[in-house]
Amino acid sequence: MIDANIQIILELKRFLKECKEQRFFINGKNAFTKNRKLPFERTVLLILNMLKRSLSIEINEFFETLKLNISCSKSAFVQQRLKLKHDFFMWWNVVLVESFYRNHHEKIKRWQGYRLMAVDGSTAYLINTPELKDYFGMHFNQHTGTTMGRIMGIYDVLNEIMVTSHLFPIEYSERKIINSWIPFYEPDMLFLYDRGFPGYATIYLHNVQEKEIKFVMRCKNNFNDDVALFSAGNEKETIIELAPSYKAIKELHNYGYIVTKQDKIKIRLIKVILNTGEVEILMSNLTDKQLYPEEIFKNLYFMRWGIETSYGIQKNSLQLESFSGQKVETILQDFYATILLVNLQSIIGKQCEKDIKLQTKHRKHKYKVNRNVAIGTMKHRIVKLFFYTKPKIILEELEKIFLRHLEPIRPNRTYERTTKSKRLIGKYQTLTNYKRAI
Repeated sequence: MIDANIQIILELKRFLKECKEQRFFINGKNAFTKNRKLPFERTVLLILNMLKRSLSIEINEFFETLKLNISCSKSAFVQQRLKLKHDFFMWWNVVLVESFYRNHHEKIKRWQGYRLMAVDGSTAYLINTPELKDYFGMHFNQHTGTTMGRIMGIYDVLNEIMVTSHLFPIEYSERKIINSWIPFYEPDMLFLYDRGFPGYATIYLHNVQEKEIKFVMRCKNNFNDDVALFSAGNEKETIIELAPSYKAIKELHNYGYIVTKQDKIKIRLIKVILNTGEVEILMSNLTDKQLYPEEIFKNLYFMRWGIETSYGIQKNSLQLESFSGQKVETILQDFYATILLVNLQSIIGKQCEKDIKLQTKHRKHKYKVNRNVAIGTMKHRIVKLFFYTKPKIILEELEKIFLRHLEPIRPNRTYERTTKSKRLIGKYQTLTNYKRAI
């Protein structure tokens, strides 16, 4: 598996080199043309190196890591990074994801032939500067408002890869973002949605693609009269017909589809009983009852939780909301660099799977790499991975460290959610579920 990862790193390095030579994603005709301390590649790698402390410390350690007897000022770095468009990191992640699926083709995990894609949104608290307020917008409650961005992501839950993730202004609707993405979905993907996404337009768009896109959506028990009646009854599953609202008709017209009130969609409803006795209703276009009996849907939908775990890694382990700059461009650079790092750690961690099974085969639980520690050990090494000519040495070093820090997977472990009081002032917050690793 390490050979596949070496190939992935080499493809990422080729993209980095091509962008420099072709001057892709560079602001300014003369940017990165002079022989400076922070040329194109070093600027990229410094941003990628998880800048969460004082920039002066981060810059000095960066040059020490590369064994360069030079350094630069914070001001010089800030000026250089503004010559680099954030789109570079976004497209670098596209290259990484495509390379992963191609080079690990035979090892890709699937559910009945499908890659399982969890879809969900989150938010990112930002700094209250005029520039960020104007671009991202404000979120208000009964007391005050704060600058906030909207995160939307698609996560491969079985292979632990964030296929795509973007940071939008807070006013953007999660459902409208997803509806604009549906035409780009691939037919071997099965999508898992939380209850904020069901709607006629979204379901229609899944069904009318060249090859129908399969999905499972949780919906509110009172989504409409048919769902409410099913929820209150004793049936475990049923088929209903959804009619479009005038709002859905108008929305689909904007996408180029002509729909009338008579264009009803047949949809399967499945009732799931949680361990607490609570009833949840799932919608799906997996209508073949022999291939997809109703008893499989509870575990299938539960796999959606993987995207919540990924958001937790981004916000806790990688401290996503601790940005290294205060401009829109630097915020977006940090965001997309974080997504790239999440995926890189996951892909490198896959090298350990065979050895983990051998090391823990006599233990009660299955084990996995401790991702918080793994991400911490990648700091500075991620720079060497792209800067040095032999990535295999760094990959093997990371693999050995990952294997020393394992944690058990305890299935079906649940805790009652309790609300803890938390002080609202002060820079540093004490949390019990994780410790900083970077």
